[in-house]
Amino acid sequence: MRRITLGILSASAVMCTLTAVPPALAETAAPGASQARLDQRPLSFSRFTVSYDPYGNVTADGALRSDSAISDALPLTIEYSPNGKTGWSVKKTVNADTSANAFHAALNYLASGYWRARFAGDTTYQAATSPVRKAWRWRTEIHSFKVSPKKVRKKGYVTASGRLIRWTTINKHGGYSGRRVRIIFRFKGQKTWYHLKWTKTNSKGYFKQKVHAYGSGYYAVLFAGGKDTFATSSDNTPYVKTYGIGGGSVAAQAAPGPVVTWTPSSSSAVSATAPLLSARRD
Repeated sequence: MRRITLGILSASAVMCTLTAVPPALAETAAPGASQARLDQRPLSFSRFTVSYDPYGNVTADGALRSDSAISDALPLTIEYSPNGKTGWSVKKTVNADTSANAFHAALNYLASGYWRARFAGDTTYQAATSPVRKAWRWRTEIHSFKVSPKKVRKKGYVTASGRLIRWTTINKHGGYSGRRVRIIFRFKGQKTWYHLKWTKTNSKGYFKQKVHAYGSGYYAVLFAGGKDTFATSSDNTPYVKTYGIGGGSVAAQAAPGPVVTWTPSSSSAVSATAPLLSARRD
């Protein structure tokens, strides 16, 4: 699995559809929350929204309200649950500002699920929990990526091929058709990855593309995600050896294309601003 930072790839931050979860799914008070007292002011959330981009960057925004002015920067937790009912875990802690009583949180989390904001309560204000919001993207993967032949004359051609798949339910997946994927290359002994060519998947998610062999090195493929899917990349980097047509250092060779910086990792989703992480399908 890989961790990727795209130097020039500017995938749009597509927002997930947010769905308010019926009250039955929301936990209105966390375990251990103190009982409201008569001298505590009531507190509630006037709004709460959550969105993902294809790279697992999560944005949560909201605001508090009370029956009187809130003069304190109240600490809030942003929490995640895979089913909206149980297993809530804190993913970020933020403070609501004292001017508009609003808050904003940004984090990276590559798993679809349910989100809420919560104030635990203090001596002045009662505990409060926001409505639960559903934010959903489906997992994608690159399967069977290969490059052939494994040895070729420099400036000749090799063929990169594989299959892009996506999940359509928790347990079902299939070929992701009509999607653009990017073939990239890195010279042996170097760290810089270069863009070689875009290609598109067929009706069953397969792709095949001829690209120039600029020198001995490694190949990979990237998918930038769709409107409801996470981004992904190949988890292998096939090596091809080239021969013939002069020598010279890598630095003296013509760059294949724009630079794409790729940092190896143990996961499979592309990230425009952060390391490559696993896009789970739950």
